[in-house]
Amino acid sequence: MEFQLAVSAPPNAHRFVIVIEPEAMQYEFPKEGKVVLAFRGPDSMLAELTYYPDAVIIWRPADTEVWATTANGRCEQIAGFADNPAPGLDTAGSPLDRPMRQTLENIFYTQPEQD
Repeated sequence: MEFQLAVSAPPNAHRFVIVIEPEAMQYEFPKEGKVVLAFRGPDSMLAELTYYPDAVIIWRPADTEVWATTANGRCEQIAGFADNPAPGLDTAGSPLDRPMRQTLENIFYTQPEQD
């Protein structure tokens, strides 16, 4: 199954980053004005997005390849590599003792509340 998501930003847009987790592959916008992400795998439609003021985090489903095609036609696989499976997520990855998504969000994305 394949699911595609197009993300674009005009040249004068507020700068933000799109991140594919758990690999942490990043695209800065508006450096690339548009990117089409293709999710390929049995549960590709289960991709989840988390929005922050300066970033959009996309969590790929287990055993799902993610391909990016930029506005200039460059296409590359950016996540879900069979030869480098994510621990605790992909079938061939080693199990973890705590959930990967929770750990990554706590370390990298959760911002302390400001008064």
